[in-house]
Amino acid sequence: MERLILFARSPKLHEVKTRLLPRLTAEQALSLHEAMLRDQIDFLAALSGASRTTEVCLDDRQGAGDLGERMHRALGRAFDEGAVRAAIVGSDAPTLPRFLIEEAFARLGAGADAVIVLAEDGGYVLVGGSHSVPELFRDVPWGTREVANTTRRLAREAGLVLAETAPWFDVDVEGDLARLARELAEDSSRAPATASVLRRLGLYARWPQACW
Repeated sequence: MERLILFARSPKLHEVKTRLLPRLTAEQALSLHEAMLRDQIDFLAALSGASRTTEVCLDDRQGAGDLGERMHRALGRAFDEGAVRAAIVGSDAPTLPRFLIEEAFARLGAGADAVIVLAEDGGYVLVGGSHSVPELFRDVPWGTREVANTTRRLAREAGLVLAETAPWFDVDVEGDLARLARELAEDSSRAPATASVLRRLGLYARWPQACW
């Protein structure tokens, strides 16, 4: 059995997507976060099945500790409950494609101890393991461009086989919004709620002419 876990912040005003301010107001940032969270929840639901369970773990249910401690604890719980492979994704990559999720689990099934789907900004948008890998979550400079490099070093030092997939982008800063808007203007099916919010806010003028 596989377990796919969504790690995300609870939607609270002034506490989410703050790096998008002042381009967005706090209220707009909250609306965008809620939409991205909704799309990612729906995405996970579509990925669940007979051989994979999914769950949503918001920050108010993650317990104490830094991000690494909380992710390690969530993965450990999945293994304790019978998962043979487990992975965590966030809500900041609302267009993350299914094939990268499947590739990550396939790499674990092929013998990797851990796997990451790289983020283009130096972090990762997915991390998973075929067993508990606490070594990968200690002393990591979360929120910086050194997350992936630090994870690679920790894996080498622990003698772990760390697999990596092709990178994807996440939405952290203003420049990411433009890319997200362009991608969803071409095809909004992966993240319809996010596309709707971007369109409603009128952030960018590249949306196709609508009939309403």
